[in-house]
Amino acid sequence: MTIARIFCSLAVLSAVAGTASAQTTAANARFQQATQQQQTNDQLQKNQQQAQQRQNVSSMAQQPLAQDSDARRQQQQADQAQQQRDNARQQDLVNQARDAAASTDAQQGHP
Repeated sequence: MTIARIFCSLAVLSAVAGTASAQTTAANARFQQATQQQQTNDQLQKNQQQAQQRQNVSSMAQQPLAQDSDARRQQQQADQAQQQRDNARQQDLVNQARDAAASTDAQQGHP
C-alpha cells in the first residue's frame, strides 16, 4: 500500500469517526432533553397533587369556621396566597425547562 492510499484511508476513517461522534452527541442531547422533560412533568404532577392535598385540608379546616366570617375570610386569603405561590412555582419550573431546551437546541445549532 502506498503512502497516498494510507493517508486516504486515514482521512476516510477520520470522517466516519467524526460523523459517528456527531450522531452520538446529538443522541445524548436528545436523551438529556427527554429526561429533563420527564423530570419537569413529574415535578408538575407532584406539585399539583400537593396543591390538591392542601386544598382538601383547607376545606376541612373551613368547616368549623362557617359561623365566623372573619376567620373564614382570613383562611380564604391564606388559601389564595398559597395558590398564587403554587402557580408561580409551577411557572418557574416550566420556564426553567423551556430555557434548558432552548439552550440544548442552541448548542446543537438549531434555531
